[in-house]
Amino acid sequence: MATTLVVAACTADHDGGGAAASSVAAATSNSAIHPPFPTLTAPSLQPPKQQNENRPDVAFDPCTWIDDHTVQKIGYDPSTRKRSIDIHAEYTFLSCEFLTADKAYSIEILSGNRTMDEGRQKFTTDGAQIEDATIEGRAAMIVRTKTPESCDVLLQTKAGYVDFDRIIAGYLIDGPTPERCSGIVDLVRSIVPRIGNY
Repeated sequence: MATTLVVAACTADHDGGGAAASSVAAATSNSAIHPPFPTLTAPSLQPPKQQNENRPDVAFDPCTWIDDHTVQKIGYDPSTRKRSIDIHAEYTFLSCEFLTADKAYSIEILSGNRTMDEGRQKFTTDGAQIEDATIEGRAAMIVRTKTPESCDVLLQTKAGYVDFDRIIAGYLIDGPTPERCSGIVDLVRSIVPRIGNY
């Protein structure tokens, strides 16, 4: 059941990790870019060079800043970690995808430098239902798009916002498919420490 998955995701404590775990290295001393904790250094995970026009650089990179332990804690399989389509033009979105072990849930995390107002306008134009929220002291929006199995949470950062886009493959779930946004706020809370003060 999906409810069990969410609860287990918040309490599980695992050793080991996925394919990226062996490529953890200490962060450099450049605190303007790097967090004060180890980041993943596998070449296939590194973000592209940014080309922002009149926007701040995006610091938080979900593919290299979210460690395997955190991925396991939220109920996802670290070995499924992969860079998705990054946007690096006049604005930036750094993206990473994860799957649960049973493939019933996928999440794409996009860290960008568009403003929350721009995010709201994008989803409003698409006809989504938006619920304002606060998560760990940060402004947030819970977004129910026209896609019935999809739920987004936009979380404000110094550069712009992080978009947590979760999709439920209901046909893979044993029992009734849960409400699409069930548990997603707790998932975001678990990742906030990896964003740090950025």
